[in-house]
Amino acid sequence: MSDYRSHLSVTIWAALVTLALATVISLPQRVYTANILGSPVSLVVSQNLLVGLVALVIVCAGLEAAIRTHPNRAMLRHTYRYWALPGAIVLTVAAVLPVAPTQTAWLALLFVCGFALAATTIAEYHTVDREDRHYRESRIVLNVVAYVLAALAFVVIYSARNRSLISATLIGVIAGLLALDLLRDSSPRLRMALLYSAVVALIMAQTTWVINYWPYTSIRMGLALMTLFYLMVGLAHQELQGRLTMRRALEYIVLAVIATVLLLRFPI
Repeated sequence: MSDYRSHLSVTIWAALVTLALATVISLPQRVYTANILGSPVSLVVSQNLLVGLVALVIVCAGLEAAIRTHPNRAMLRHTYRYWALPGAIVLTVAAVLPVAPTQTAWLALLFVCGFALAATTIAEYHTVDREDRHYRESRIVLNVVAYVLAALAFVVIYSARNRSLISATLIGVIAGLLALDLLRDSSPRLRMALLYSAVVALIMAQTTWVINYWPYTSIRMGLALMTLFYLMVGLAHQELQGRLTMRRALEYIVLAVIATVLLLRFPI
């Protein structure tokens, strides 16, 4: 087993054990309240949050150690850009795992988490160098996982029906992190990918703020947010590649409008 796989194997098992411990340990919950924009906002520091943060640190540190074993040292700059997707997986599972309806569902979710972490961390390693023979299939894996995770996260966060300040911020942060993973290879200048990811995050947060007042079901609006996310990332990718034209922009917009109309018209 190569060095990077050894690091990732230990990392994934440590993260899964940490997530599983949330069901056997009990930590006190603390609530911090502050006045923002004239109304109180509460931050709940719960056991699930703490476990998720510990698992997040484990995954990021382990992935960083694995990437640092890459033979092409010239490519090992700004390695933090590889943390977003695996970190988002851990945080999402940490939030969903405690509310699993049955023990079977709990075990299945933990298994899916382990599989997703293994697939994404290995894929992240193979996308460090564009000349890697596994680069293409690794990039496809990361894209698929990122969009599936975005849909899941948007639906879960919107279903919580928190205040717009909280839900819009969370969706904006997650959208920005996932957009960075999707766009980081679209341009040789990481700064541009960061800029476009920030724009995507801002648009998603503002849109969430608006649709919180709409009388539609949570699943429907979560998927509508997913459609907007796909549109923004697609346009940003084409622009960073220097291939964005009016025709391509219209194709993306028309497809997004059709998908949104179908989501709003038919029951989900």
